Amino acid sequence: MKPTLLAGLIFWGTMARVLSELMTWSVEHTQQGLLWLCNGMWAGAAGMVIYAGYRWFRYERGQTHKEADHEH
Repeated sequence: MKPTLLAGLIFWGTMARVLSELMTWSVEHTQQGLLWLCNGMWAGAAGMVIYAGYRWFRYERGQTHKEADHEH
């Protein structure tokens, strides 16, 4: 079995479970929960972009130092 298929099944099974639990809440609680979920996902995406920028910056800085070392 492929790990990605297993991970997908676990993920979508969890999503179905969460949605079924949300349906038993009142409308206000469900909307608030989805709003927090959305904000959390945006924050996670922003963190990933910042981390990728940090890694790129470190890589570029490392390349600059390697080029400078060859000149001496």
